Amino acid sequence: MFKKLKNIISKTDSFLYKKFGTDKSTKGLENIKEARIIFTYLNENEREDRVRFVGGCVRKSISGESTDDIDLATILEPNEVKKRLNKENIKVIDTGISHGTVTVIINKKKFEITTLRKDVSTDGRHAKVIFTSDWREDALRRDFTINAIYADIQGRIFDPLNGISDLQNGVVKFIGTPDERIQEDYLRILRYFRFFTQYSKTGHNEEVIRSIKKYINGLNKVSNERIFDELNKIILLKDLFSLFSNRTSNEIIINIFPQLKYYERLKIFKTLNKKLKSKYDNNLILGLLILDQSNDYEYFCHKYKTSNVIKSRFKNISENFESLKNKKFYTEANIKKLIYLSNKNYVKDLILFSICENAKKNNYPVEALLDYVNICKIPKFPVSGDYLKEHGYKTGQVLGKKLKSLEEKWIENNFVIDNKMLEKSLGKRNEN
Repeated sequence: MFKKLKNIISKTDSFLYKKFGTDKSTKGLENIKEARIIFTYLNENEREDRVRFVGGCVRKSISGESTDDIDLATILEPNEVKKRLNKENIKVIDTGISHGTVTVIINKKKFEITTLRKDVSTDGRHAKVIFTSDWREDALRRDFTINAIYADIQGRIFDPLNGISDLQNGVVKFIGTPDERIQEDYLRILRYFRFFTQYSKTGHNEEVIRSIKKYINGLNKVSNERIFDELNKIILLKDLFSLFSNRTSNEIIINIFPQLKYYERLKIFKTLNKKLKSKYDNNLILGLLILDQSNDYEYFCHKYKTSNVIKSRFKNISENFESLKNKKFYTEANIKKLIYLSNKNYVKDLILFSICENAKKNNYPVEALLDYVNICKIPKFPVSGDYLKEHGYKTGQVLGKKLKSLEEKWIENNFVIDNKMLEKSLGKRNEN
């Protein structure tokens, strides 16, 4: 009876695999050489699958998206995983050993391998787990049905909760009840909106929204680092504006992140060509959502402990915000000046930001200016302290002020300073 049931499941898996074809299969995963190595050693001398792809990599592969992070699930406990792979001189790192997770690195590619688990208790941030060998039991502790799809290295799919059907129909469904899943980890509120924006073909389920509103304050228990990490994933969504154009999504997301008040700029961002869009990274897109001429961004950066690089980029845009409204900003002479005073990346940020902020962007040659930034040679100030010493200046504040004054005149004169200008400026010193 067991063998007969196994054959039925195997045929069903093969049917699903063939049904979804090339771009909706797990071929992209099966062809990862490093993954095949891991599967070989963990499944060695075993008839049954001891390891499978799971979660986002399977979901993305079936959806025809590119995969980045590769997660694997296994019935082997962490120490056994380490033993088998260390035996083959494969690097294994204890990244979350208490929760059954190790990270394997082969040819600089990372794979997270987690032992099948079931939750014993949770406080909304962390869960106490025990290991299991039951694949369905592991699936039942996951967040959404579309994240509870497993696949082996041959492309055979194990889909105990009908996640493929939900993915195909655009249904983002919590496993079990929304109340239970959200209380286990309040970050799932944000994950829900990410997946809804990316995959949904239907409206919000009223029960889900009621649960989210009921437990939204639970996000206060989640670390700001985890929240910011999830926000970054949301920002990278292909159609981010739909998150804000959906009335229900907008209401809740703005409740969580009131600083994201300039989402209307995304309307312009949506219209940009692919080449131009590719120049925006997630931090600049975040800047589009929160930045103006004020320093309000400082609170956001403090709360979510952003890097100094992000703070500096935001400060650059904020301090130059008003100048973006001036037509004189969009000249090669001004761009060259800004490059000299800051750097090329800062100037690119300003130009790209201005495209989505300034409704009159079509009147300015912004794309040509971006090209100019790439080819612009940064000028070198031709006057040195030694030169001034030769003309009667001594080391000290007076020399420093004169050098700065000459540099300012040189910049304002389009990076040109001739002998006549120097003589006139230095002549004042001689007269003294």
